Amino acid sequence: MREEQKRRQPAGEEGFDWRHAYRHKLMSARRALRLVQRGNRVFLGSACAEPRLLVQALLDRADELHDVELLHFITLGRADYTHRRFDKRFRHNAFFIGPTTRRAVNQGQSDYTPVFMHEVPRLFFRERTRPHVALIQVSPPDRHGFVSLGIGVDVTRAAVFAAHHVVAQVNRHMPRTMGESFLRVDQIDALVEGDEPLMEFIYPQADEVGLAIARQAAKLVEDGDCLRIGYGHIPYAVLSQLKDRRDLGMHTEVVSDAVMELIEAGVITGKRKSHHPGRVVCSFCIGSQAMYRYLDQNPHFLFLPSEHIYNPREIARNDRMVSFDSALEVDLTGQVSNESHGRLTSGFGGRLDFMRGASMSEGGKPVVLVPSTTRDGQKSRIVPTLGTGAGVVATRGDVHYVVTEYGIVYLHGRSIRERALALISIAHPKFRAELLQKAKENSYVYQDQIMVQAEVDLYPEWAEVTATLKDGTRIKIRPIRPTDEVSLQEFFYSHSEETVYNRYFRPVRAMPHTTAQGLVNLDYDRNMALVAVTGPIGRERIIGVGRYIRDEDGDLAEVAFTVHEDYQGLGLGALLQHHLAEYAKKKGIKGFWALSFGANKAMLSVFGKLGPYKKEVVEPGIWRVEHRFDQEE
Repeated sequence: MREEQKRRQPAGEEGFDWRHAYRHKLMSARRALRLVQRGNRVFLGSACAEPRLLVQALLDRADELHDVELLHFITLGRADYTHRRFDKRFRHNAFFIGPTTRRAVNQGQSDYTPVFMHEVPRLFFRERTRPHVALIQVSPPDRHGFVSLGIGVDVTRAAVFAAHHVVAQVNRHMPRTMGESFLRVDQIDALVEGDEPLMEFIYPQADEVGLAIARQAAKLVEDGDCLRIGYGHIPYAVLSQLKDRRDLGMHTEVVSDAVMELIEAGVITGKRKSHHPGRVVCSFCIGSQAMYRYLDQNPHFLFLPSEHIYNPREIARNDRMVSFDSALEVDLTGQVSNESHGRLTSGFGGRLDFMRGASMSEGGKPVVLVPSTTRDGQKSRIVPTLGTGAGVVATRGDVHYVVTEYGIVYLHGRSIRERALALISIAHPKFRAELLQKAKENSYVYQDQIMVQAEVDLYPEWAEVTATLKDGTRIKIRPIRPTDEVSLQEFFYSHSEETVYNRYFRPVRAMPHTTAQGLVNLDYDRNMALVAVTGPIGRERIIGVGRYIRDEDGDLAEVAFTVHEDYQGLGLGALLQHHLAEYAKKKGIKGFWALSFGANKAMLSVFGKLGPYKKEVVEPGIWRVEHRFDQEE
C-alpha cells in the first residue's frame, strides 16, 4: 500500500499503542530534517501556523542541500529562505503571494503558481507538485493519540496525505480546533517538540477611506446573512460596522479577532445558516494569542480543508451568502484585477471561488471593495482599461456589486453603457470627467452623455432615509443618481395616461435618453429630486419621485410629485413632500409652489399637508399654489 494511502487509513484502536509510536518518532529538529534531500519539494505550513522551528532547522541544513523547492500557501513569517544567499539552495513557490515574499517574487528570486485554492489538493497528488516532505505544526496528542492542525488546516491537510514524509513541530501553544483538523500520531513520520507562542498577525486599522468603504459595504448585510470576509484590511474593516446586526453566519477561509468579538456580542450565531448551522466554517486563522486561546476546543468553529472551503458548490449551499473581497483596479466594463498590477502582488486566493459561490447562492451577493484612488490620490482605481500586466481575477460576467467610498453599484446583467456610467459615478470626483471622456472615446456611452462635475462628491448621502407605507411596505427615499436613468424611464413608461397628463399637463408619449439624463444629473442644490424605491440595493425599482427646481430670481422652488398607480393612497406622496421640504430648508429655500389642475384633489391634498397655501388661477382649470415654510399653521 502506498504511503499516502496508509495515512488516509490510520490503524484502528486495537493493538495500537500511540504513546510508544510517539516516543519512537520523537527526535531533534536536525535529525528530523535529514528527511529532506537535494532536489526535494518541501511543503511549509501556512500563515501563522508556519512551523518556525522546523523552517530554521531547514535553513541550518542549507549548505548540505541544493535546488529544494519550498511550496507555500501564504507566508507571513520572515521568509529568510528567499534571501539571495540561499539562491542555489532553496526556491520558494507561492500559491498566494504574502507580504514577506512579494519582493522576492518580483525580483525573480521566488516563483508564483496561479491556481484556485480548491484545486491545490489535487495538484499535490500529481508527481510534478507532490511534496516529498511536509513540515507542519500541531498540538500535542490527546488521550486517543490525535494531534490537531489547529489554526492551519487549509491546504496543509492535503499536503500531509500527499507527502512521502511528514515532520511535525508539536507545540503546546497550538489550539485544538474542531473539524477536519485531526491526525493520528502514526500518520506522522517525525515529531519535534518545540513550544513557542504562535505567530501573531493583527490587521492594521483601516484609514479614513477604508472605513468609508466598510460603511458603504455594510449596507449590503442584513440580519441572517452568511458572510465571507476576504484577506485584507478593507474587507476585514467591514466586520467593525456590523455590531447592530443579528444572527449572522460565516463560511470563510480566514478568521481573526473581530470574529471572536462579534460572536461574544451575539452578532454571529449561525442560527439561520442553511449549511452547517450554528458553526463558523473556516480554514485557517490569523490573529492574536487571545484568539488562538478562544479557538481551543471551541465547537462554534468548524475548520475544514481548502477543497471544501473554497469549492463554489459548497459555498453556494449557504443561502444569502455575502462575500467581500478587495481589488486593485476595476475597468469601466467591470473587469477586476487584484493578482497583479504590473508587478505580482497576491494571488487568486478565494476571490473568484467565493464570487461564483455567492452568485450561485440563493439571495447571495458577491461584493468587490476598491478605493477610488491609489494611496497618494494621484491615480484612479476605476480605470478605462486595466493597466499593462494587470491580471483579470474576475471577468465582466462574474462581477455583481462594486463598492468605493463614494457608493455602491450593481453591474450584473447591465449593459456596458450602464456599467461605465455606474462605475464613473463612484469614482473619485476629480477623475469622473476624464473617465466619461474615455468612455465616449471607447463608444461605451452616448456621445452626448452628460454628468454634473465637481471637485467633490455632490451626492447627499445624509438625505437617505427608510420609511414604511400605510400597508406596511418598507421603502427607501434617497436622492436621485445619474445611474437611475434607465429606472426613471421604466418608471415613466409604467404610468397611465391620466398620471402623465396630471404631471405634465399634456399627453407626453416618450422619455428618451436626452430627456432622462437631464432629470437624473442634478447639482442637488438648485435642482433636486428624491426617489422612493423598493428592492435590494443596486436593483431598486422607482415607485415615486419628488422634485424641485429653485426659482432663478427668488427663494422659492417649484415642486412636482409623481407616484406609481400601485402605491397611490398609501401616503407616499406626503412622505416624499415632507423629506423634500426638509432638504429644501437646509438649502435655504423658503417655500414651495406648484401648478396643478384644480380638479386634481389628490395633488392638492398632498400639497396642503405642508400647511396653509394660497392659490392663483393661472388659466381656466389650472391653479398655482404656494406655501411658505414660515407661514403659521
